[in-house]
Amino acid sequence: MRRDLVRQLLPLLIAATVAEACTSPSGLICTTEYRFGLAITVVDSVTASPPATAILIARSGTFVDSVGPIAPYLVDVNAAPVLILYSAGERAGTYDVTVRAPGYKDWTRSGINVSRDVCHVRLTAITARVQR
Repeated sequence: MRRDLVRQLLPLLIAATVAEACTSPSGLICTTEYRFGLAITVVDSVTASPPATAILIARSGTFVDSVGPIAPYLVDVNAAPVLILYSAGERAGTYDVTVRAPGYKDWTRSGINVSRDVCHVRLTAITARVQR
C-alpha cells in the first residue's frame, strides 16, 4: 500500500521540484524526472463522478502493475473530485488495463499504446466509465 501511495504521489512531487538535466545519446538535454505512461481517470458512467475507490491493473507482456488511488482525491480547477490512476512509469509498451471498483463491473481495454520519445514515455490519458 505504501508503494502505491508513493507511486501515486510522484507526479505531484515531480511537478513541485526542479529536475536535473542529463544528456541523451542523441545529445538532447533530458530531465531526470519520472513520468508515467498511463493516466486512467475513473468515473461513473451515469453520474460522471468518481467511485469511492478503484484499482488499476496494467499488463504488457509479462509486466503487471497494480495501483490504487491516493486519498483524498486530486481536485481539478472547478473543485470537483477526480480519481486518476497512474501506471507504466517510464515503460513504453502495449497495455491491457482493467479498472476494478466496488459495486461496479470491471472496465477493461486492450491494446493501449504507450510510446516514448528520446527522453521519456508519452502520457496516454484515458477515461474509464465504469458501470454498475
